[in-house]
Amino acid sequence: MAYTRGNLAVQERQKETQQSAYLEKTKVIKRRSQLPQKEKLLYLLSVVFVVAVMGVIGMSHVHSYDLNRQIHDTDNRILQAKRSIDQLQVEKQTLEMQVLEKAKQLGYVPIEDNNMIHLSPVSGASGTQNSDSGQND
Repeated sequence: MAYTRGNLAVQERQKETQQSAYLEKTKVIKRRSQLPQKEKLLYLLSVVFVVAVMGVIGMSHVHSYDLNRQIHDTDNRILQAKRSIDQLQVEKQTLEMQVLEKAKQLGYVPIEDNNMIHLSPVSGASGTQNSDSGQND
């Protein structure tokens, strides 16, 4: 070997060894052992069981979501009904206040206490046929 100032990366070429008549090659063969059918069936059933449990849990979540949505919709309808009731009550009050004015415009006269008509309660249908005017004198 030649010394090249401390550089060990440079190596002297070795003489090629005599090639043999045949070249030995080794090949590693890995054989995977097959799982027994019972074990395969056990794995398959466990996967099916897990999927079924997840499906049941998912369906319960879907059902609770649907109930919550129905509750929310019902609350909204109740709120809208309350608003419309409030509006109708205000409209009723304004109409009640306008009744007297409209009656006066049409020529109706308010009833006084001394001109009131009093009817006595009649038991049976025969009492109403006998009176001609329908007023108590």
